[in-house]
Amino acid sequence: MGGLVNFRRGEKLNEACNQKLSSLYESHKNELFSAPQKCTGKMHGPFLVCSQDEYWKSNIKISFVGQETRGWSCKGSVTEQMDKHKSFALGKGYHSSPFWNVIRKFEERICGSKYNSSWLNLNRYDQNKKRPNEENRKILSELDFLVLKELEILAPDVVIFFTGPIYDGRVKSLLCGELIGVSGFTKRELCLVKSQHLGAKIIRTYHPNYLRRSGLEEKVIDAVVSIALNGGA
Repeated sequence: MGGLVNFRRGEKLNEACNQKLSSLYESHKNELFSAPQKCTGKMHGPFLVCSQDEYWKSNIKISFVGQETRGWSCKGSVTEQMDKHKSFALGKGYHSSPFWNVIRKFEERICGSKYNSSWLNLNRYDQNKKRPNEENRKILSELDFLVLKELEILAPDVVIFFTGPIYDGRVKSLLCGELIGVSGFTKRELCLVKSQHLGAKIIRTYHPNYLRRSGLEEKVIDAVVSIALNGGA
């Protein structure tokens, strides 16, 4: 009986969350969909979040914030873009991807199961399936305020930014935050973000691709899990 109640509660919370996200995007639809007109190159997006039932049933809610997609839907409505996020299903088909491999490890070790997180990106668009150039990033940064709004709606307990040091200026500005070092790491590798806006535990590290290439993956995962579960730095 308890499991059924939890399931229905998760469904209701998820439905309410997605209604709020949809309203947020609709209220800023012009800014979201006109951004590519100001940019150069082929822009894919906008990336719009749609949460899952499992996220709201998790005892610890985790939000992951990446950099940008590598190609994405370019439909003309909020509903279609949110549906793309939903159908992507937190990377269920990407078994060999370091990005999703690392997320699965965090989900299992912090929450005890997989596919129960939420996924955001700092950049609403990618450029030619890659990182936008510097000028395009400046244009896209005008939409950063929406990431904060998304996080406020999702109300995670833990936020993990996979944005690396290249985006620290934007992350600090977005959260009115201060970067705090973690013992055993440089601030470039891993740091906490003390925010004036969010009460969640906020952590910033490198993108999982770099964590794996640099040999930092397991060390960073251990440290982040400890912070998420115990609060230690």
